[in-house]
Parts: sequence; C-alpha cells; structure tokens
Amino acid sequence: MTVARKVTKQAPVRSVEEAIQFATAGVRLAGGTVTEATKAASRRVANGTSTVEEELAAFRRELLS
Repeated sequence: MTVARKVTKQAPVRSVEEAIQFATAGVRLAGGTVTEATKAASRRVANGTSTVEEELAAFRRELLS
C-alpha cells in the first residue's frame, strides 16, 4: 500500500555560483565549452534579472549579427 505524502517546495541547496560551477562541469564533461558571457547570462537568469527567453533572444540576435 502506498501512502500519500504532501510535497513541499524545498529551498535551493546551492548558491548561484555553485549552480553555475555545477552546470559548467556538466557542459565540459559533455565536450562543450562555457564562455564568460554564458556564465553572465546564467547569473542574470538565476538572480531574476532576466528570463531564459530574454537571454535566448539576445543570443539569437548575436548569432545573426
């Protein structure tokens, strides 16, 4: 028999810098590269300064210019 449990939202375990370091390690392990611009965009999204959609739009504009 299963028992229903109330799921509560947990507070973030990692700081923004720790999260960026963790993500950077994953990208590098997968053979990718991470630039300072990418880290800066990640910080803006994590801090709530911008959204993922805004950062993607800026990246696309950069690619097209």
